[in-house]
Amino acid sequence: MMSGQNPIPNSTDSSASPFEQAIELYQPFWTEFGVTHGPIQDGWTTAQAFFADASAVAAFLEYERSHYSHMDAKTCAALMMIDYCYVFMFATIPLIAGSGLVPDLSPKNVALRMFAARHEHDGESHDVRRADVRFLSKGFVTDKASLADHRDAALAADRGALCDAYRRGIEAHFTPLVDVLVQATGLAPAALWRLVADAIAGVWLEVGRHLGCVDQARADAMHVVKHSGSPLYNSQLHFFDLTLHDDQNKALGSWTFRARGGCCRFYTVVEGALCSTCVLKEPTVRNAELLDKMRKHSALLATGSVEHS
Repeated sequence: MMSGQNPIPNSTDSSASPFEQAIELYQPFWTEFGVTHGPIQDGWTTAQAFFADASAVAAFLEYERSHYSHMDAKTCAALMMIDYCYVFMFATIPLIAGSGLVPDLSPKNVALRMFAARHEHDGESHDVRRADVRFLSKGFVTDKASLADHRDAALAADRGALCDAYRRGIEAHFTPLVDVLVQATGLAPAALWRLVADAIAGVWLEVGRHLGCVDQARADAMHVVKHSGSPLYNSQLHFFDLTLHDDQNKALGSWTFRARGGCCRFYTVVEGALCSTCVLKEPTVRNAELLDKMRKHSALLATGSVEHS
């Protein structure tokens, strides 16, 4: 969604609440959809109403199938969850990672305005389903002691407690969506929750890169997804580092990756097509392929064919 490090400008509206200031501050993250705060308006629906609308969910699933007519219902559910998570995690994680604020994530207090758009990726253009997001509640949780007396704030004891608040918000928000997708498609709840956890880890890592706080991002994401007893927990999801060396074994650079715990099932649509960090891929094969991509990317950087990211 963004490129470069530390791209976030300083907020200048001192009259706004801390929550509103944070939303203003992280607007550069939201180039594909809007994130706002305020009352619901015409054209919007709450997440609660969307999850309960069988025809709206069915339409979203059919949108996923429109890309490949032979896609089965379980794969449609997996891709719908991935698309929804992409929007939801990017709408929320910059706020906690950058400003230490967790909004009210309950489905009744998050409004959506769905739309379709064209997206460019790897030189190809394709349709995507996105949604503008509006937080309807003024309330937020924060670990900033300076905001302890703010009328809309609930104070978390520390960073870990703040991450726990986010986890609980995620669990409450996504439980009804998981339930409806299980009923509609038969995809197992555990498979859907793995995709939610993957999205949390992946987006948190990307946000951390842009904010220059990768180590903190890794720690926070793992705190959220590795809580014993949470539906987000699985043993496969983790972060790992790879270092690229030249012919003289000199390190050229290191990169952090997310090893997925879930599967998008795209291999059932295009035979043999596994994501670069797919849980179904052997780690040795995965690492070799990633290092090859890193090598090619470094070569392009050296020739000036691509920009640093």
